[in-house]
Amino acid sequence: MEDKIFQQAPTTEVRRSKKGIVTALVLLLIVLLSLWLTVFFINQRTSFLGRASSPSLSSGEIALDNSYIFASPLSAKADGKEKIRITVFILDSQGKGVYGQPVFLGEDERLEVKEVQTITDNIGRAMFDVSSFIVTDYFVEASVNNQVLPQRVKVSFQ
Repeated sequence: MEDKIFQQAPTTEVRRSKKGIVTALVLLLIVLLSLWLTVFFINQRTSFLGRASSPSLSSGEIALDNSYIFASPLSAKADGKEKIRITVFILDSQGKGVYGQPVFLGEDERLEVKEVQTITDNIGRAMFDVSSFIVTDYFVEASVNNQVLPQRVKVSFQ
């Protein structure tokens, strides 16, 4: 009769202890997997955003079709105080900034231009602030090496 008692289904305490061991093993595997992934990604060179390249990697040849100009904001008050930032990017054929290039904006005597950064930096950027006392729209163009960029930007003073 005693042999039959040991062959019966395990008691609830034994089931609970097996369930606890399985849960602990699963949690241990999750922790180990997380640790391994952390070490893997720390040791790997990962990039979720673009990386800046060195100015020396640029070909140095300006590609006017790749270069561009934009303004922010597109409109401002015509009070001579409120400014619009004009940003020009001079890029090579691979889309990399060309360093050290002087950039000029087209001239209009009604538009006041403050030169913030006229020589391109390591990403090919030059910046200007413009303001006006006259209510009108202006088409601003930029040039580099006596060549005008094919793109212009329209700004409004109201």
